[in-house]
Amino acid sequence: MIDLLAQELARTSAELLPLVCLFAALAWFGVYGAILFIIDVREHRLPNVLTASLAIGASLLLLTSSWTATSDSFLAGRALPAILGALAYCAAMFLLHVVTRAGIGMGDVKLAAGLGLYTGFLGVDALIAGFVLAFVIGGAQAVYLVVFRGASKSTRIAFGPAMLVGCLVVLLM
Repeated sequence: MIDLLAQELARTSAELLPLVCLFAALAWFGVYGAILFIIDVREHRLPNVLTASLAIGASLLLLTSSWTATSDSFLAGRALPAILGALAYCAAMFLLHVVTRAGIGMGDVKLAAGLGLYTGFLGVDALIAGFVLAFVIGGAQAVYLVVFRGASKSTRIAFGPAMLVGCLVVLLM
């Protein structure tokens, strides 16, 4: 009887682990996203330890969620798209960093790795949507600053918050 109970508990735990990891990954994003948002708004910087923590936590939790999911689960097979999403988003932001001569900061490039994991986990459409939304939100922020705050071309704008909000919108869709 105890053996049967242990087997049932193991089977149930195995089915729950992917979902627990997924919810933990979303909570991880919420905590680190909020901290990074506040720091970037206040100080115009994204600390390496925090962007790395976001990416490492996301990779451990999202990849575990995908790898432990049963083959018929909607979570199965999402590990590779998540990894490719991180690489693609990071590469695109690095290219923009080079082209804009540091108009996009290296903190934004590093943040893209973590955000690419989250949006890539959901697929190519989500990855592209998160990337585009970041620039739409950042552009709206720039227009607001120019029109209502008298900002000029030399005004520095924290782009990390726009990236985080773009990712959040995609995660909530």
